[in-house]
Amino acid sequence: MIAELDRTYISGIERGVRNVSLTNIFRIAQALNVPAAELFHSDAE
Repeated sequence: MIAELDRTYISGIERGVRNVSLTNIFRIAQALNVPAAELFHSDAE
């Protein structure tokens, strides 16, 4: 994986059962090639 994070950790984040560190937020954003702030936007509005 590009972010070098275990798939079970990513799954836990997606399900809301794991807390994600700021360092890992930046790793995920970099792997997705998006600004970190983009990970916090919601289309629910």
